[in-house]
Amino acid sequence: MAISPGDPLRLLTWQYFGEELRRLREGSGLTQAELAALVYVSASYIAQFEAGRRKPKADVADRLDEVLKTGGTFSRFVQKLITNQPVFAPHVMSFLDLEQEAEGAYVYESNRIPGILQTRRYAEALFHAYRPYATNDDEEIADLTERRMERGDLLGPPHHLRLWAVLQETALRVPVGGAEAMHEQLLHLIDQIHSKRAVIQVLPISVGATSVMLDSFTILRFRDLPPVLHTEALCNGITRDEGEVLEEAFEVYAQLRSAALSPDASLEYIESLTQGSPDSARQRE
Repeated sequence: MAISPGDPLRLLTWQYFGEELRRLREGSGLTQAELAALVYVSASYIAQFEAGRRKPKADVADRLDEVLKTGGTFSRFVQKLITNQPVFAPHVMSFLDLEQEAEGAYVYESNRIPGILQTRRYAEALFHAYRPYATNDDEEIADLTERRMERGDLLGPPHHLRLWAVLQETALRVPVGGAEAMHEQLLHLIDQIHSKRAVIQVLPISVGATSVMLDSFTILRFRDLPPVLHTEALCNGITRDEGEVLEEAFEVYAQLRSAALSPDASLEYIESLTQGSPDSARQRE
């Protein structure tokens, strides 16, 4: 079982890593500077490793094992605490696990396309927006994007998750990734509708005030279990299954569906946004 990034046990384990490194280094009669020279890092790095304030990369852990003759102990530490960790935060992982088991999902999104309906270019652009200092070939973003693409597979066989999404008009108009990427994303939504993989309704800005003005949310329905409500904030997510909470959530969702354009009118609206070439859309930006 992986130790989640927010688990206090994780910090204690890195402190133990540092204590063991110091014990083995001193047992070998090496100073921090001497060990650093042997594993090709600075002495300050070794000091930070030993204090539990910095985490070694896999290649450094391998060299520590070789120099200190640990039989691979440090490499296994790094493998367990870094390499094998899920790329998503723990609260996101719990939602994704639930999504895998659900037979129906009712989604409301206020300002972006739901993850399960995103194209690769759209998802990459979002992740880069969240991580503005990441390089174009950032491995973590590549991994996050791949996992997001896998979610779309839930809408087809053998799972056939039944998705109903109400999207605020804003989500369809913000050109995430630029004109071409957004054009591709809109075409993907149209394809999902035509192939009966999703029902999508657009909530026009002109509707004005609605039951939900800020928060996006998802209701997951299961075959043999009670439904759950999932909402996300910046750094955490909340999953609720109390009967009164779900009753209110379904009522709010019914209001949103009632205020939104019909599925047929929503399809026409999305199709209207794809008229013209991406080049002409870029000129309007």
